[in-house]
Amino acid sequence: MRKTRRTLIVFAFVIGAIALQTTLFDRLRPLDAAPALGVLVVIALARHLAPEAALITGFGAGLFQDLLSDSVLGIWALSLSVVAFATIRLRDRLVEDITLIGPAVFGLSLAALALFAVLGTIFGQRTFADQALVRNMLLPAAYNLVLAIVVFPLTTWALAPERRTVGGWDL
Repeated sequence: MRKTRRTLIVFAFVIGAIALQTTLFDRLRPLDAAPALGVLVVIALARHLAPEAALITGFGAGLFQDLLSDSVLGIWALSLSVVAFATIRLRDRLVEDITLIGPAVFGLSLAALALFAVLGTIFGQRTFADQALVRNMLLPAAYNLVLAIVVFPLTTWALAPERRTVGGWDL
């Protein structure tokens, strides 16, 4: 029962994030860039899931994002799988030192967007030909850093009740 509940929570977070990213933030683009909510949710969920579940979540979220976007199928899936793997490798350090969470979210978001740009260019999307490439990578990473203040406590509250603190804020 508990496993089914956790699976449903993970699905809800992933579907909600990708749906918001591909609908709302496709139109609402502050400074002509949108947050990478799929990346942020994968980072937040991978902190609390078993390694295999985190990798499957990263791949599934990326595949879902590929299906809803105009990118080559599999590019987001690979990028988010790499983000999930990196989060798994870093999560013990993030628990020990919470001051690393901000730089980790920014760095992992930037790495995911850079990997997406490289793979997109390799597969003919001409991503590096975009003149606003740096802005389109730095601004979403910065937006993810700000949105992590909301997303991380929500995922902790939903997936790790034993780690809840006052008000559910466990960064």
